[in-house]
Amino acid sequence: MTPGAPLAVLLSPRPTVVEAARRVGARSLVLAPDLSAPVIREAAAAADDAMTVDWSDHPRLMMAIGHLAHLPARAAVFGFAEPSALSAARANEALRFPGNPHAAVAYLTDKATLRGKVNQLTGAPVRFEHCDRAAHLVAVAERVGFPCVAKPRTGSGGQDVHLLRTAADAMLLAAELPYEPALIVEEFLEGPEYSVEAHSCAGTHTVLAVTRKYHSCDADCAGTGYDLPADLDPGTVREIHDLVIATLNTAGQRSGPSQTEVIVTAAGPRLIESHAHPGADHISDLLLLATGTDIAALAIATALHLPVPPPQQGGRYAGTRFLTLPPGHIEAVEGVPEARAVAGVTSVEVHVPAGSHVPEATSRVAGHGSLHGFVTAVADGPQELEAVLRKAQDTLRPVVSAPAKEEEHSAA
Repeated sequence: MTPGAPLAVLLSPRPTVVEAARRVGARSLVLAPDLSAPVIREAAAAADDAMTVDWSDHPRLMMAIGHLAHLPARAAVFGFAEPSALSAARANEALRFPGNPHAAVAYLTDKATLRGKVNQLTGAPVRFEHCDRAAHLVAVAERVGFPCVAKPRTGSGGQDVHLLRTAADAMLLAAELPYEPALIVEEFLEGPEYSVEAHSCAGTHTVLAVTRKYHSCDADCAGTGYDLPADLDPGTVREIHDLVIATLNTAGQRSGPSQTEVIVTAAGPRLIESHAHPGADHISDLLLLATGTDIAALAIATALHLPVPPPQQGGRYAGTRFLTLPPGHIEAVEGVPEARAVAGVTSVEVHVPAGSHVPEATSRVAGHGSLHGFVTAVADGPQELEAVLRKAQDTLRPVVSAPAKEEEHSAA
């Protein structure tokens, strides 16, 4: 990499983000509070330079990179997750680097403000109320109507999202909350959920893909996987695009990646929330597998005025299914090599080590993630994709011993 090449300052990136910066011709500087963390260590090793910096502390971040404003080469700060996107936007404004306005990123993190504005502008209102006192939660939930969802106004990644089906659920949650929880309580939207990946440049928004998100139907509403692209009719796709573009315009999104989550209800698409960063890591991986678009490379190249890399491939369907292991002691998960050998499978990962204990699922939290592992595959059509994923999942055989009674009691 030439010394005069543009510089991408990357806040706690994945290794693939460092690779993307190199691929578009940018130098990379990795900043992270702990460079020894496994994923960060790998990213730092691949970067041109790395520094230990708590980038969530704006003054410390400015002390660490303030001198970059005087470099002759172009530079910009990038964060591809909720906290890092906000810190990157603030740093870019302070240093007069290119990037999304800090106000736009902050607007998208405030779910209540965004919900109110989108309700006014799109003709697709969703009932909601603020809840600033735990003692008021039951009354607020009753006014919104059951079932409803309670979540932090500025949360991310599906954390601390609670589905409340009855007043009893609201009472139980209220007992666990701090005195002033700063929640938004909104109506439960019935229908399939989608994640919309987009990229913005100078205020023009391009939808890159619509991803189907799958959830279990049990009490915890856990995510079970993704399909990209979603198998939708053109009319519904247009309605989703219109809602996403209206949402991004409302927030003042100007540049970079975004993820907007919607539910397609009987009355049409409705907004869940939107973010000024790419979707979950799995979704970014599926976008690359299915369309050949590297969202990190696209964002870095656009901001630093470098040639945008052409898609590596395209026209395929990609999907991920999360693994849910049964409760008990996991002695082994057999069949992993065979699952990886299934035609179309690109990755099989099991995150639960042999000898670990999987507790009973009792949470009311609507989680998103792949705690136990996942299977990823590509195919030429949605039906073929589902068949490949199912075959790989069926090949995996957890060997589990029943939990001891005292462990059952402690997990209850």
